[in-house]
Amino acid sequence: MLVIVTPVRPLSKILLSLLAVMVIGVYVLLNPPLNVPAGALSQRIYKRGPHQVNYQPIDWVDTSRPTMANHTFKGSGSRELKGRIWFPTDKEGAPYPLVIYSHGYMSQYKEGDYLLDFLASHGYVAVSVDFPLSSGSAPGGATVADIVNQPGDISFLIDQMLARSKQPDNMLHGTVDGERIAVIGLSLGGLTTELAGLDPKLRDPRIRAAISMAGPTQFFTSDYFAGDNIPFMYLGGTADAIVPYKEHAEPLPQKYKNTVLVALDSGSHVGFIDMAPALFRWLDNPDKLGCVGLMYGLKKAQEGSAGGKPLPNLGELLGGPPGIDAKQATAPCKNGEYPRAMRPARQHTLTTLAAYSLLESLFSPSEVTRTEMHDYLFEQFSKENTDVTVTAAN
Repeated sequence: MLVIVTPVRPLSKILLSLLAVMVIGVYVLLNPPLNVPAGALSQRIYKRGPHQVNYQPIDWVDTSRPTMANHTFKGSGSRELKGRIWFPTDKEGAPYPLVIYSHGYMSQYKEGDYLLDFLASHGYVAVSVDFPLSSGSAPGGATVADIVNQPGDISFLIDQMLARSKQPDNMLHGTVDGERIAVIGLSLGGLTTELAGLDPKLRDPRIRAAISMAGPTQFFTSDYFAGDNIPFMYLGGTADAIVPYKEHAEPLPQKYKNTVLVALDSGSHVGFIDMAPALFRWLDNPDKLGCVGLMYGLKKAQEGSAGGKPLPNLGELLGGPPGIDAKQATAPCKNGEYPRAMRPARQHTLTTLAAYSLLESLFSPSEVTRTEMHDYLFEQFSKENTDVTVTAAN
């Protein structure tokens, strides 16, 4: 009789095999496949740029403005801004346009890394910091009440970047063009971007373009946009449960004549953040988790307010009229509906193409490129990618 003996694998080999599977699993989780845009022109534009990208951590302090008291935090006479600069390693083509990125509520400066890294590879200098009281590491807990001070933080960052570009012994020497400055932000950072670029009282006149990703705008009236006009792009997802598209994005072309509205069909709110493709790619709509975190954060902020009083809405925080109707500021996540959303990797691709094409149509040193990118944004982008609609104000 033939007896077949199956060899027993040593425990060490079994453990190594399990470890290998775990490593592969973690790699797949943290490195989702990149989304490739539809259409030959979109694919060409989406290619990474020719520059190697360098990074510099920063820890700057604005001693001219205070940080207000916040719950257990007693306040400070200055504002500390920690973050990072993204910039081309070489200086070919310098000076470069400057982009200031503003993160959302309870988030942090790396939130827009996918976009800033791409821009830096194409000859942009970018900077992003944790805001003193709205970031996830804010002393006393994140609060929206400091929103009125964040445009001042943007101006401080512009000052610092321009100053370093003028210092011969600084690695940023000669890299920043003060005539080509843009601001970009998400959610509460999108509102910061809107205030820094467009607000009649808070705007910085050095800013030449503003891009808001799902920033609250519902409470702005047409009067708010009656001042200086700069190009303003708004990216909104139609499946956004936190800053709903119909209430915030859809009315903008009728309110502001320089609006470029980019609608991402089934785009979500959380889908804009850097880690979304890795963490939320299997969820029907990541905003369901985002709303849980947001409402918990707002509840904690309210508990930390004086006497536990209800927090003012964003319209009230901004001071009401002129140009702001505080009654139109509705609460986020109010309807409890979470329609199926596009995959975050796809949302990143479309966001990058939209933002980059607008910036290049304004800031490229080549007139030919400016024209080509303008035509791409308004004519070819949505033709090649049918889950995008681009609307220019009349």
